[in-house]
Amino acid sequence: MSKPSIDLSKLYKPHPRQVLFHESPHKGRLFGGAIRGGKTVAGVRESIQLCLDYPGNVGIVARQTLPALKKTVLVEFEKYEGVCAMDNGRVAKDANGKDLRLITQHHATDHYFQFYNGSRIWYTSLGDDKAGLAAQMGTTIGFFFIDQIEECSEAHFNNLLGRLSLNLPGIKLKYILTANPMPGWVKDRFILNSPKDFIYIPSLPKDNPYLPANYEAELRETYPAELVRAWLEGDWNVMETGNFVFNFTEINRASDKELSPEGEKYMGVDLAWGGGDENVAIIRQGGKVLTFERWIYPAEESIRSVDKIIDLLTLHEIKPQNCNVDAVSGGNPICSEIIRRGYRVNSIIAGEKADDETKYINKRAEMYFQLRGRFRDNLISIPDDRTLKAQLSTIRYKPAQEKRMQIISKEEMRKAGEKSPDRADALALSFYEAKVRNPNIRWLG
Repeated sequence: MSKPSIDLSKLYKPHPRQVLFHESPHKGRLFGGAIRGGKTVAGVRESIQLCLDYPGNVGIVARQTLPALKKTVLVEFEKYEGVCAMDNGRVAKDANGKDLRLITQHHATDHYFQFYNGSRIWYTSLGDDKAGLAAQMGTTIGFFFIDQIEECSEAHFNNLLGRLSLNLPGIKLKYILTANPMPGWVKDRFILNSPKDFIYIPSLPKDNPYLPANYEAELRETYPAELVRAWLEGDWNVMETGNFVFNFTEINRASDKELSPEGEKYMGVDLAWGGGDENVAIIRQGGKVLTFERWIYPAEESIRSVDKIIDLLTLHEIKPQNCNVDAVSGGNPICSEIIRRGYRVNSIIAGEKADDETKYINKRAEMYFQLRGRFRDNLISIPDDRTLKAQLSTIRYKPAQEKRMQIISKEEMRKAGEKSPDRADALALSFYEAKVRNPNIRWLG
């Protein structure tokens, strides 16, 4: 029997930018520039091909968090689990006469794929899955693939780069990276100061012919101009200018982050104040968002939100004092009615004075900068919801009088043609911890 082979072209039709990526002879390759350019798909296919090119090859495939890896990279690998190796146009057989599979074993516990020719791919997260990465510390590898490397630290990249030393006949050691190259260490190291034997291949959604015809039009209609420029045009510089409260890398890092829920449950509720806006309730426990609810009622039926909020408090066993409800505009009568029914929730008026008046112009700024601290300290896990992430990415601040911080108001956003950030506001409300005041009154001592 001749050497079995797999014709990946029958399973994968690369677009022109992906072809350039696969044909590159460089040791290091960075593929990306915007979302939906085919980055992850190309990285997975190249990893499989490296296993076929060099029997006995060993590679590591990684992403910042394990949930993100499972939802993206692992999904692509699993498409190949039932694929058979071919021999002169016929299905190859193993020593027992059974069909020879491309992937002979997927060990979900130890996180690896075993190939028919002795090659193996380990998969792991770099941020949360400590045991998974530690298990590979002594591994000698022939290649590695990091998906969305901008989410990871440079130390993780250097760690894997130092393990590229597998000795096989004729092997060419490789590292594969995909990224949205916003300002930071990835852009500095790989684009502004390109390493030796390295290539950056940008790819935009317009380069991907397999996307729906209306994909770009829908994004341009739905999202703010800055995010559209980043997602569709690959201009990630816009995410680091204009006084944005949140760093996009930190938002991605928090998306589906593995974090144990601890302590009591809290809920933040942002109530609609204009046509088409959502009512949103976000429930969290410790730093982990457990769930969020969205609903839209006609203006004349807004009082139905009272029943909805009370139902959520009851269903999730949330203490009313752990619930912050937007009390601006249409929120006032709703909050009042909830309290009248015996549920003493916290009525939050965003325009009121902040607890720390030396730093913030009002409560809205204080809420958002408290939330920003969670993201900076890596103490938050949010759902992988594109709209929530988009809204967080476009929250801006500006210096107010006496050097205090102020968040660009909803009214200003609306005038600029942007939609109300209802989900982001609910998230900020759910994590807002108002100062507990203990009045110094002698007869209360």
